[in-house]
Amino acid sequence: MGSDDNVRRPNRAVTRLHTVFANKKLALAASALLAVLTYIATLHQSSNAYSPYVQKRYGLGAGDTHTGELRTALKRKQEGRAAVAIIRVVGLDETQTSNKGAVQYLVQIKSHDYPIEAFRGSVCLLGGNANKADSTPVETLKRELKEELHFPDWVDELIQESSVVDDSRLQVSNDATLMQNSTQLEPGTVRYLGATVHSQTAEVLQRKNPYAFACALYEVTLRPDQLPNSVIYPRGANVQEGRVTLLTEEQLVKHAKYAWGYEHTMEKYFGMTTSNKQKGTEVANIPDDDWRDLVWTPTK
Repeated sequence: MGSDDNVRRPNRAVTRLHTVFANKKLALAASALLAVLTYIATLHQSSNAYSPYVQKRYGLGAGDTHTGELRTALKRKQEGRAAVAIIRVVGLDETQTSNKGAVQYLVQIKSHDYPIEAFRGSVCLLGGNANKADSTPVETLKRELKEELHFPDWVDELIQESSVVDDSRLQVSNDATLMQNSTQLEPGTVRYLGATVHSQTAEVLQRKNPYAFACALYEVTLRPDQLPNSVIYPRGANVQEGRVTLLTEEQLVKHAKYAWGYEHTMEKYFGMTTSNKQKGTEVANIPDDDWRDLVWTPTK
C-alpha cells in the first residue's frame, strides 16, 4: 500500500504540471487572439473616424492609389476644378533656410509613392481640388491650405473674398515687370492672378481617360514666422501627398520638374522659360467671360 502511494504521488504531480502547462498555453493563445482582435478594431475605428491625416495619405489620394479625392477628381474628366497659391515668403535669413535668398517660395514635393507615377518627386503648388461643399475658388483654397499646412491661423486671417487683390490681367500679359510692380508685395497680401485650364493626357495619368481642370491661381505673401515648423525645423518627410519645402526662383525655373502642368504657370509668373517640361500636359488661359460663366461647385 505504501509503495503504491509512492508511485501515485509522482504521477499526480506530473498530471498537475501538464494541467498547468496546458492552462498557460490556453491563456497565451487567448491573449494573442485578444491582441489581434483589438488591433483589427483599432484599424476599423481609424478608417471610419474623420481626420485629414488618417484618411488622406496622399492628400489628393487616400489610403491607396485607387480611392479618395484623386479618383473622384479624375472622374470629372474635362470638368475638374482646383484653386492653388504661389506662396511667397519674404524676410528669410540664413538661420531659417539652407537656400540663399530673402524671397523664397513654399511648395510641395510629391511623395515617392504618389498615385500618378509621372508626378512623383515633382513640384506642385499648394492648394487642390474643389469638392461639393465649395461654392467659390477662395473656399477651396482655404480648405486645402488648412489641410496641407496643418491649419495655420493666417489662412482665415488673410484669405478673405473681400481682401483679395485682383491682378488677373497678369495672366494675359507678357510684361513680367507687372508681376513685381502691380501691387505692394508686403506680407499679408493676397492676389488673384487669373484662371487657366490644365489638361493631362490619359497616357501621363496612366488612366483610361484624359483629365482637365479649371485652375484659379492666387499669390500669398507671408513672413517667416508664419511658416509651418516642419519647414524651418524639418524632421523627415510628410507622409500625406508629399512634403512642403522652400525653393528659390532659380531652383523653380532651372531645376524643378512639375506636376499638373504648373511649369507653365511658373513660366508666366517669373517671365522666364522653365528647364523641364512634362510631356502630356498643356495649359491655356481661360477668357474672363468664360470664367465668369463657369460653375465652380463640382457636379460629380
